[in-house]
Amino acid sequence: MIQLKFSEIEQGGWEELKPYLDTCVLPLTGLQGGEQPWEATMALEMLRDALDVVEIPFKGRTVTYPALHYTRDIADLSGLCGRLKREAGFRYVVCVTPRTEEELPIEEVCADLILRFTPEQLSDRPEEARREAAERMTRLWFANQTL
Repeated sequence: MIQLKFSEIEQGGWEELKPYLDTCVLPLTGLQGGEQPWEATMALEMLRDALDVVEIPFKGRTVTYPALHYTRDIADLSGLCGRLKREAGFRYVVCVTPRTEEELPIEEVCADLILRFTPEQLSDRPEEARREAAERMTRLWFANQTL
């Protein structure tokens, strides 16, 4: 299986891949617009590290969409999550961010899951972050299935 980003899926191949790629990963940078260039660079690096926790282990089931860098309006984010499900056809939308709840309060969006992996968590307890991602993604995917 390969790791897929939105730009790697061609129009003719999407219908064939769609049943297997049921989860959209929506990266959230959490910029507010007042950051200095070096702060924006740091935020993008933090997002990259947080995405590694989800993209690498779940390749072949997820499609990573372009990052949403500015998320001041929760209604817009909620609408985007809804459109990704209704119009793009994803069964699940998972938001990934390196920001804490205090830095980026988005709990009420219609994403199926919000994964937060701060730089401190990733440097101090990387295995715990990977385990948390695996457990929460597995719970999301298998919550409605009967064994």
